[in-house]
Amino acid sequence: MGQEREKGEGIEATGRVEQWQNALDELYAEFRKRSKAALKNYDEEDVHQARVSARKLLTLLQVLDPDEETGLYRVIKKAQKRFGRVRDADVLIGEFKQLRKAAEAQKRQDEAKLFKRMAKLEKEERKDQRKKLSRKLPKIVNNKLDKRWKSFLKNDLPELSTQADVRRSVRELKDDYRKRRHVYQVTSDREGPYSEPALEALHQVRIAAKRSRYTAEAAAFALDDKHAQEAERFKAVQKQLGEVNDRHVRIQIAEDYGPEALGADEESWTLFRERLDEQLHESLSRMGEL
Repeated sequence: MGQEREKGEGIEATGRVEQWQNALDELYAEFRKRSKAALKNYDEEDVHQARVSARKLLTLLQVLDPDEETGLYRVIKKAQKRFGRVRDADVLIGEFKQLRKAAEAQKRQDEAKLFKRMAKLEKEERKDQRKKLSRKLPKIVNNKLDKRWKSFLKNDLPELSTQADVRRSVRELKDDYRKRRHVYQVTSDREGPYSEPALEALHQVRIAAKRSRYTAEAAAFALDDKHAQEAERFKAVQKQLGEVNDRHVRIQIAEDYGPEALGADEESWTLFRERLDEQLHESLSRMGEL
């Protein structure tokens, strides 16, 4: 009886290792493929998918290796940041182009000129970030990392996968989300919903929702349908808070550049800032229950 139980537990452990290995291998292969492709011509989709696959790898590594004993998390995180900076510029350029077209369609020519100028400045920023990506990524993602990855799968994963508790990790992330949501609610009541402290607290809620979503998605093989439904809920929260964050970031970028760099006179700058504030307020007013 005892031998049969031990045999069953052994089979279960082997199956669990295979599940983890399949999920990790698939993500790492995508990460390496997209990383190589992104360096050839900086294709926006390759950059985006390299960043996404890196983020999902980081999510699973946090569950498997919360104390970062293998050192892989730090390395992949460096690569993810490099892709993230290029991707952020890609998104902003596309966004500013759309906003320029919308302003032109509504005969707001001064506003259109400012968005055009912001897109141009972001292109300069992207050029710098692409150069850094080409220079630094090969030092991070290379054959040496491939060898470390293979060693990790062979030597570390069997033990780590038996210790990993995905459900506990998901619960902890949900608790963190609720805490950040509470901080936002308190800060919003005290400082006002449009204040910088409240907007920063709301941004932290979005980050917590994103972490919960990615963990539930990346580790879906170890979770049930209930967690898949929760991932969808966090995805919806992330989406609506993403619009608020985008509009807040838009204001921050405009302020960082300032009217002089954007070539705006006092009147056009004042109208432009008022317009950006209105858009942010609109997003906040549409925000549903968190």
